[in-house]
Amino acid sequence: MRENLLRARFVQALVGAVVALTVGFVSECVAQAANLQVKTWDLRLTAVRACPPSAVAVQTEEMSDVPLAPEQKKRLEPTAPVLSAVEIFEGKNKIDGRPGSPSAQPITADTPAADNSGAANGQPEERDGFRWGGAVRQSLFFLGILNGVRMATEPESRAGLRGPFFKDYFATAKKLRGWRDGDRFLVNYIGHPMQGAVSGFVQIHNDPKARQELGMSKAYWHSRLKAMGWAALFSTQFELGPISEASLGNVGLNQRDNTKHPMAWVDLIVTPTVGTAWLVGEDALDRYVVRRVESKVSNRVVRLLVRSFLNPSRSMSNVLRLKYPWHRDSRTLGP
Repeated sequence: MRENLLRARFVQALVGAVVALTVGFVSECVAQAANLQVKTWDLRLTAVRACPPSAVAVQTEEMSDVPLAPEQKKRLEPTAPVLSAVEIFEGKNKIDGRPGSPSAQPITADTPAADNSGAANGQPEERDGFRWGGAVRQSLFFLGILNGVRMATEPESRAGLRGPFFKDYFATAKKLRGWRDGDRFLVNYIGHPMQGAVSGFVQIHNDPKARQELGMSKAYWHSRLKAMGWAALFSTQFELGPISEASLGNVGLNQRDNTKHPMAWVDLIVTPTVGTAWLVGEDALDRYVVRRVESKVSNRVVRLLVRSFLNPSRSMSNVLRLKYPWHRDSRTLGP
């Protein structure tokens, strides 16, 4: 009877982990597809605005049966005379005698280019606020991976699935005390900091105001402080939350031979704090080592390997948002 119950609870936990993993993956795919569709419409609208007025009328008529968002419809409304590419090239971008006509100087070789210093310096454009949806989806994706691996590799977690769910869950959470939980050094001080760094990068990648590269400015350290806060929330959920070690497998409920407190504070504190230090260390490696390699090596395979293996936590966070592990928001891979 107990074996059947254990088997059923294990299947439930495994299904829950797979569902969380699938939901996070599918949600991120849908979000990426929606973003691609929006970017496609923006490019099309930009092309329409750059055409002569006659072409705009034809293109607008063709798009009349396509549903558009209010802001996209507003962009189609002419607010000033639209110039052709030839007129712009000839410098005829000043139209006199009409109210509200543009007063910019003709475009010449000496005309200063647009200021893209933010992107060039590794700071994305501040186009919107924090992307909560992406951060939550990617965190659920990561949570599903962690719990799935834990159930597949830890017999004691599978054995802890039997018994009343809520009673054992609350009993496990109440045992939180002490510092050492009996895990190996590699788990507590390497694995958990990397987990904190991955969840910190999730916050950074979904915050348009976060600086992507190492710097000594107040803005950089403020962004890393927010990343540490997100890592602390994720760590608390993984240890004590409704989809956690305490709820699925009741890790810490039973005594261990090598510690008095199997449910201890070490992971809750080390994960966000040492994890943030790990994150800053990867920022330093990316700036002072990876960039130097990229400046001297043109081979794409070498570049992507250096990026991926010298920044493992950033690489994992990239995978969670369905990008290549070697992706960088501030620069391309190169030639």
